[in-house]
Amino acid sequence: MSETNELLENKTERIKNRKLIEKHQKVVFEMLNKSLQTKTLSHAYLFVGPEGCLKKEMSILLAQSIFCEKDSLIKEEELKDEEAEVARRVAEGSYGDFLFIDGYRKNQISKEEVDEIQVLFAKTSLEKSNKKIYVLDHVENTSIAAMNSLLKFLEEPSNNVYAILTTDNIERVLPTIVSRCMVVSFRSLNETLYESLMEEDGLDPEDIFLLKRCTKQLSGFKDLVVSEPYQIAKTMFKQYIGVENNKDLFLVDYDVRYRIQSKDVSGEDKAALAKMMNIEILNMFFTMLLNYYKDMIVEPKGACSWYHNSIESEHSLYPNKSYEKYIDILIEQRDRCNQNNDLNLLLAQTIYRLEAL
Repeated sequence: MSETNELLENKTERIKNRKLIEKHQKVVFEMLNKSLQTKTLSHAYLFVGPEGCLKKEMSILLAQSIFCEKDSLIKEEELKDEEAEVARRVAEGSYGDFLFIDGYRKNQISKEEVDEIQVLFAKTSLEKSNKKIYVLDHVENTSIAAMNSLLKFLEEPSNNVYAILTTDNIERVLPTIVSRCMVVSFRSLNETLYESLMEEDGLDPEDIFLLKRCTKQLSGFKDLVVSEPYQIAKTMFKQYIGVENNKDLFLVDYDVRYRIQSKDVSGEDKAALAKMMNIEILNMFFTMLLNYYKDMIVEPKGACSWYHNSIESEHSLYPNKSYEKYIDILIEQRDRCNQNNDLNLLLAQTIYRLEAL
């Protein structure tokens, strides 16, 4: 059940994330810190806020602090050897009494998984802290049956068992679950923060301009910028707005050149991995195009030359065009970009709708 959370494996990144939380989510940081100091932790938390606002990072930090039995949120660089080992195992998902379930990558958390948490946590603790914690990241991606099972678990909290739920969209979480948790609201992070972090990593200005508006992760930018999904999405975007290649062949090129197929990946479930990568590609492409049409209304600062020239060309050709409908279509279609939809059909429908305006 326990899963490795690859974004939090690196100790240097975890230390960096803690500092970012303390600085950019100050209210949340101080509230949870005080709860540890006064030993008034809630048995269940619901962390709410937009993607990339450090909810997941805070869930790991809080779990580490509880298991290390500290009276404040830990500073990993200051821990003694035994405590540091506990913190490392929690972050890597190998601590016996800690479960991290990623609802984003799974696309849906099942009832069986929630039931398994209850079975495992009814048993004797495996670690000496005698505390147990589970994190359901993106709890909004939980089936109705699983939410009902979770509700029963939350209604009868056991001693020394803590639940940390996170969501980008509280409206998709059962109100009865929300009512049984302490809701902790995270604020959006400023776009300039992403820009400064990418500059620190030495990214090219073109990639900084595109990526800071497409991703909400706060580390791993060097890997992201050379990743296949990002490079494909950027190429697709340039083709569609007429900067590179033939726009008329866009849908053909997607099917032939851009779409990741099962044979292109390695792993146990090649089809699932390929679809996940294609979802990532289309999410990035739709986001780039969405931002492009927003920039038709208010041109951004710091745009690279080809981007600026494309906007100027579009304005000169269609000086009175309204772009609000383009934006609405892309938001709607991006929200449909998931495991349950045919991605080829979704992209084709999006392009046809945009071209019909």
